[in-house]
Parts: sequence; C-alpha cells; structure tokens
Amino acid sequence: MTRDIKDRAELATSRQAGSLGAQWICGFAFIPMMMIFGGMTAQNFMFASMVMAIVGVVSFYICYRGTKERVYVNRAVGFEKNGMKDYAKAIFTNKPLLALVLMTLFTISSMNVNNMMMIFFAQYNLGNIALQAVLNLVMIGASIVGIMFIPKMVAKWGKKKTAMAGFIVSIVANGLNFIIPTNLWTFMILVTIGYAALAIPNGVTWAFVSDTIDYGEWHTGVRKETMTYAAFNFSRKVAQSLAALVGAGMLAITGYVAKATSQSPETLFGIKAVMTIYPAIALTIAAVIIYFLYSLSDDKYHAIAIDLEEGRWEQGIIGEEIAAKA
Repeated sequence: MTRDIKDRAELATSRQAGSLGAQWICGFAFIPMMMIFGGMTAQNFMFASMVMAIVGVVSFYICYRGTKERVYVNRAVGFEKNGMKDYAKAIFTNKPLLALVLMTLFTISSMNVNNMMMIFFAQYNLGNIALQAVLNLVMIGASIVGIMFIPKMVAKWGKKKTAMAGFIVSIVANGLNFIIPTNLWTFMILVTIGYAALAIPNGVTWAFVSDTIDYGEWHTGVRKETMTYAAFNFSRKVAQSLAALVGAGMLAITGYVAKATSQSPETLFGIKAVMTIYPAIALTIAAVIIYFLYSLSDDKYHAIAIDLEEGRWEQGIIGEEIAAKA
C-alpha cells in the first residue's frame, strides 16, 4: 500500500493492534462465554470457538473489501510461471526474509507459550483460575497501548533498533519473573512488561515483511509477494506448533495430572519456567538473529524504494530482459 517507512510503521502498528485486540477479547471473554453455554466442557469449547471463528471470518471479509493496492507494480513480469523453482528462488535468495523467518520461530513461540500456559499458571501456581482473565486483560491491554508508540520509535531509532529495544526489555522482564518467587503482583507487573515489550518487535515485523518483499523484487527483478508472505506465515505456523510442543512437553515431563486440584512442586516449577525462562532464552536468540543476520537497514531500503519507483531492479530495468527476448 505504501513504500514510505513511516507509513509502514503505522500500518504495522494498526495490524498488531488488531491482533492484540482479538487476543485481548479472547483472553478475558472465552472462558466466561463457555460458562454462558453451560460450563467447561468440550462441546461448549466448540461453541465458543465457533462464535470467535464467525467474528474472525466476517472481519477478514471487511478487511478484504476495504483494501486497495496503491503502489504500482509491473504485473507483466514474472507471473507467467510459478513453480517450485520460482518459489525456491524467491525465498532462498532473499536473505532478509530468511532472517525474519528464523526470528519469527522464537518470537511467536514465546508469545504463544505465554498465552497457552497462562490458564495453568493461574489455576495452579496462583491458585485461582479466574485470575487468567484478569491477567490477560491487563497484559494484553497494556500491549495495545504500548504498540501505539511504534511509529514514533521507528521514526527516531529505525525499525531494527526499535525491535532490539523491545527484545531487551522483554528478556529482562521474563528473566526477573523466573528468578523472583511467585507472587501475584510481581508476576502481573513483570509479565505485562515482558508481553508489552515483545509486542513491539512483533508489530515492527510486519513492516519488515513488506520491506523484504520489495527487496526480493529489487534483487531478482520479479515481485513475488504471495510467495514471500506464504513463507513468512508458514514460519508463524511452525512457531505455534513449537509453542504447543514446548508447553505440552513440559507438562508431560514434570508429571502434570489433568483435572487435579493441585500439582507437584516439579510441575509448578515447570509451568513457571516455560512461561518465563523459555521466552527469555528464545527472545535472546531472536535478538541475535535480527541484529546479525537482518542486513536490510532503513537507509538501504530507502534506496531500494527509489529504484523500484523508477522501474529499476538491482541489475537493470524491470521487464527489460523479457521485452528484449520477445
């Protein structure tokens, strides 16, 4: 929709606000909705999920109807073939995208582990399952407010430094939450800081993705945004699976007993460790990846954007070679 760095930061913020808003609603409304349907049963879980799914589908349709492409793209170039070779070229020659894919494995798994394990932590570590809704209300609500500062942070520091700042704060907050003995108030404060800080690089990521699409067009002479988005979103699904593996694996290893009124000290420690130390370690890895492997700076992207606006790619005029062959 735009190649302006500031505009992309604002669009990325809007997208992340919508994502967090949906998590916020689900976080404090899902269990009460199940209770309205009749209690904590598999059938009522399905009914509540169906309500959320219908709202999601309608929202996607409204988004689709209200979206218009405003940046000119030469659609006559490179769209006559889209085989596996083209897919591989679009993905594996785009080094910034590969760095983003690796980073996403750790950022999204960290966020999803937190969301997944919150109900266990509230029920067993804090002793009150009702606190899950309260914690999500505060944690995600604060994140929605926090990401509103992304455009100003990007304008001042650039996207990469903004993401790094979020990583550092989240790593420290999660690490402290692991070390400090479990207490409702300290846990709530630190998990809120950690989650809100993580929302910043997660928000900036969507501006990064748009940049990698333009980089791919500039580097190869062919625009393959669908393939780029597909690769990026696939990494998000893998990260979600990784989060489920980490969370469920921890419960199994530490002897979690389903439907028990209490859990062993080992299980309580495991629940806390997955919610705190795993994000701290995973986000440290993500920060290293984005710092050392993501080489597409804002200045470099600005130069690429100018080339694309003028119809140029890295080695010439876009479409020139095809026209010559014809």
